[in-house]
Amino acid sequence: MNRVVIVGGGISGLSTAHAVLELDPSAELVLLEQAPRVGGSIITERPAGFILDAGPDSWVATKPQATALAKRLGLDDELIGTIPENRRALIAWGDVLHPLPEGFVLGVPTSVLPIITTRLFSARGKLRMAMEPLVPRRRPVGEDDDESIDSFVRRRLGGEVAERLVAPLLGGIYGGDAAALSMRATLPQFVEMEAKQGSLIHAMKAAHRPRGAGPRPSMFTSLRSGLGTLVDRLVSKIGPERIHTDAKVARVSFSKDDPRGRFAVEVCGDEPRHADHVVLSIPAHAAAYALRSMGEPLTSLLCAMPYISTGVVMMAFARSDIAHPLNATGYIVPHVLGHPALAATWVTSKWAHRAPEDQVLIRVFLGGAGADDLLAKDDGELERLARDELERTMGVKASPRLTRVFRFLRANPQPLVGHPGRMRQTRELLAATPGLHLVASGYDGVGIPDCVRQAEQAARAIVQ
Repeated sequence: MNRVVIVGGGISGLSTAHAVLELDPSAELVLLEQAPRVGGSIITERPAGFILDAGPDSWVATKPQATALAKRLGLDDELIGTIPENRRALIAWGDVLHPLPEGFVLGVPTSVLPIITTRLFSARGKLRMAMEPLVPRRRPVGEDDDESIDSFVRRRLGGEVAERLVAPLLGGIYGGDAAALSMRATLPQFVEMEAKQGSLIHAMKAAHRPRGAGPRPSMFTSLRSGLGTLVDRLVSKIGPERIHTDAKVARVSFSKDDPRGRFAVEVCGDEPRHADHVVLSIPAHAAAYALRSMGEPLTSLLCAMPYISTGVVMMAFARSDIAHPLNATGYIVPHVLGHPALAATWVTSKWAHRAPEDQVLIRVFLGGAGADDLLAKDDGELERLARDELERTMGVKASPRLTRVFRFLRANPQPLVGHPGRMRQTRELLAATPGLHLVASGYDGVGIPDCVRQAEQAARAIVQ
């Protein structure tokens, strides 16, 4: 019988528990979560007539793992894409919201006309972008050679694309500093394109042929009743009796000769849990603390990945109070503008059935790299900052009819330059302790599909 303890009840831990039980229904499994609730950053609230996804509101549609999991959980009828007519994003620059130019894929142009006609870039910036095929490819030195997102994009496409497009796009995912984040960890496909084809523009043109008539496909998938439904269904399938909240793990120790199990998981105020397999689905710094008895090399590697804090202010307005047509999913804010906001999502333009018919729901993202002091402000101050952002960028002066403030403290992993090499070393150290698994956002990707993929890989290793 497989005896498994999973530490952490976010989407990674829940997905691991579900995957283990799918493969081995007889597994003796327990999931320990130190918070009063499971779900991690997935938080869905449903005040009268509204559906508020405070953390992630969707997953990337092209990565199949999360959609496949939702279908196995019987959520086929819940799956939705973004509203077809609003499938575009805007970028704040020069007190104007500019459409993300047509034909740009993650900041790389695939056609000439959008470069010529957009007002987001200067003539000099457009010329520098067009010269990308002439830029010599970088030759990596060793398998762990890496560079930052900012360095890579500036080298290939120029500073304007780095500052005004790619950095804010990635900021919406990581909330971090493009000058510090690892290119190989965040956009490995770009590194491969440069290595194999020499030019990102040529590679993107070959990969993205002109599409036919009709709305572009949705890049994101969500659930009609909010992502909290995914958490609820996972809990139901795992069995609430296997899930223990308010259970803080103090230490994980290893003893290969203990007949009760190779691992002892010490729980504050409770008896130790013994297991043959332990899955740590918690942030790297928490994993380092739990594994401190296993030696300095492992804990140092885990502590090398920092985490930053972000906040979300969700506000509802009467539709008549907003003059903007709201014909996009929202906008992103380049860090160089110095705004406290990272982005704003026009929730009711992105997803159907999120608010009453005459209401507009907007969420403003605050914080990010170097902004911990901002998140220490009280709810009223964060709301004021969010309202200032909407007034400055969209001209919204009305008072919101509903407001919710959420904080995600040290919740956003930052895979810094050199991250893939550190993870390779981490996996080598873990191989010396059979039965110990790391599954969480940040180790190998940050989205829900990446977490599900890692969870299913760990489950297969456990059962096999």
